[in-house]
Amino acid sequence: MTIEEAPPSTQVATGAEGDAGVVTRQGSEAVADALVASGVEIVFGYTGGSVPSLTQSLFSRGLADFGGRTEITAAWMSYGYNRMKRRAASAVVSWVVGALHTAPVIYAAKQDGTPFLLMAMDNPPALEARDVLQDAVELYPSLKPLSKYIQKVADAGDLPVIVRQAVKEASSGRFGPAVLDLAQTAMYQTTTMKVERLELPRPPAAQSDDVAKVWDLLQAAERPALYIGAGVHVSDGAAELRELAELLGIPVVSTSWGGRGVLPDDHELYAGASGNFGWRSGNDTLQNSDLWIAVGTSFSQMSTGSWTLQKPAHVVHVDSDQREIAKIFQPTLGVVADARVFLAQLLAHARTQDDGRTSTSDRLGPWRAEVAASKEEWQTEMDAWFDGTEVPINQYFLIRTLSEQLPEDTLVVADSGGNAFGMYRAFQYKSVTPLATGGRYMSLGASLPVAIGAKLAVPERTVVSYHGDGGFYYDLVELSNLTQHGLKVIVIIDNNGCLLANRASAKAMGIDNPWVDLPETTDFVKVAKGFGVDGERVDTPDQLVPAIQRALAADGSYVLDVHTEPGLRIVRALTNVIPIVGDRTPKSGHLADVIEGSWPS
Repeated sequence: MTIEEAPPSTQVATGAEGDAGVVTRQGSEAVADALVASGVEIVFGYTGGSVPSLTQSLFSRGLADFGGRTEITAAWMSYGYNRMKRRAASAVVSWVVGALHTAPVIYAAKQDGTPFLLMAMDNPPALEARDVLQDAVELYPSLKPLSKYIQKVADAGDLPVIVRQAVKEASSGRFGPAVLDLAQTAMYQTTTMKVERLELPRPPAAQSDDVAKVWDLLQAAERPALYIGAGVHVSDGAAELRELAELLGIPVVSTSWGGRGVLPDDHELYAGASGNFGWRSGNDTLQNSDLWIAVGTSFSQMSTGSWTLQKPAHVVHVDSDQREIAKIFQPTLGVVADARVFLAQLLAHARTQDDGRTSTSDRLGPWRAEVAASKEEWQTEMDAWFDGTEVPINQYFLIRTLSEQLPEDTLVVADSGGNAFGMYRAFQYKSVTPLATGGRYMSLGASLPVAIGAKLAVPERTVVSYHGDGGFYYDLVELSNLTQHGLKVIVIIDNNGCLLANRASAKAMGIDNPWVDLPETTDFVKVAKGFGVDGERVDTPDQLVPAIQRALAADGSYVLDVHTEPGLRIVRALTNVIPIVGDRTPKSGHLADVIEGSWPS
């Protein structure tokens, strides 16, 4: 049945249809109908205050519901769900006090370009001057700087259009967070505004003459590289990328996180990931190139070695957000276009250029051979890190073993910190694998709820939450939700008894920081079993494969508490480059060196 045919309420004032076919809805019903009409499928959230005044209408319209154990974990679930769906296909509902707990996710969605919609239920406006319990007068101004789109709604009159706008803003252009600050009283007011189905605007395409210019630059280049970021995953452009690269024989470099999995690691044209914690072969390919066609990347600090990669003479920068173009440096050609649309346009143009297409592939043969040799050398270097004899277990051996044992299309959701650096560098992607997290904000303690959201969005895929022990303290409570809902997520705890990335930076500065050391007395397996999730501890390399197989075979979720080497040194893929730079003022330790040559100088 259509939205306008939804069964009216038993009360004449809520959902009744008049003689002229006008539907009168309560505000809460208008929100629910507009969400359904905008393609929202599931609502995550946490109850409190006047939240039930909205959720009763939401669930009466058939929207699926999933309650988080905290507001922030519910928000991370929605983040993961939407990233897999590539639009705001879920929403989050919270009472005003809890809404501030979602602030890190709102900010992450803005930084990472992730569709996100928060509806914060607020007090009646009349109480704003009365020191009401859980006063939320400052909620709107607090969240406004973090949001792509935000509206404070005190009257139900325009709720259908406001909700539609929020979903549209979150799901178009550069994706981001939309926030609705909803007054409780608006849920009981009525509106006759029609609920319209949302049709998202078509993503932007490149101008035809810009496509021709890119082709001309390609024909003049001897060593071009396709430099690919998260925008290609977000736009679902991996197939177009592969076809274009194979047609023209152009090497592909991905960014460290957002672009990983855009091609299988063993694809002959994949040169590797860029950045300090990427692959040396990826960095060498970029620095030896004479043309970058950079699609869907922002040239972030982590992917460019703090902007120390040597740029070629010509750079084409393609992004759906015009603010990204020329933000850090002036490219030869800036193109505002959706990544998938642009790749399809360039592919179509290349197909019409019979002579140029063939000559391009032939001409690049020596360049491809050089890139392949560099990749082979790097993989040989990495192979030496995978020591299967160490106790505690070598982290890279753990990651390599997971690569070998997990199904080909597994979604691995890494948390933040040293475990994430290792995962996105060393996990072997065997097929196109979109990442459920962005690569900018990197918030600790997001892996499990993001993995839950991803599993709900793509239930047919194996989903693994690859967690550090530090981050797992944040979100382990969501194990109970796995049991309650019968979800299967495999949780791998890379347990080295410390906050590895923080410990390394502290030691580099000569600081002995006790906060980086975590207790060895915590029994995560017992904790998991207390929440109804089975699991086991893994102490030696020979125990690893059987444990992974038991996790895969288990009927429900499974936790592997893998005790790993705490002294692992993260090998840099760029020499003499500081991976994270605070500013250009000389300091001690890992900030003692100052980057003078970083872009654009």
